[in-house]
Amino acid sequence: MLPTLFYLSLCFMVAFLGRRTRLGFFRSFLFSVLLTPLLTMLYLLIFATLDTERENHALRRSRNQPSLNDS
Repeated sequence: MLPTLFYLSLCFMVAFLGRRTRLGFFRSFLFSVLLTPLLTMLYLLIFATLDTERENHALRRSRNQPSLNDS
């Protein structure tokens, strides 16, 4: 019983970390239960940083483009 509670608490912690990613809370929790919390955590860490870098790159590109009103 105690190992199951420990496992589910790890799954909830990983889901809490994934709540603001593309996966969201529920899918992060589901993947944590089905795979393992460790694999899901690695997935979140790798792809969350890639998404952040992609957003930063897009933001920099949009700042460098002249707007139509700048003529």
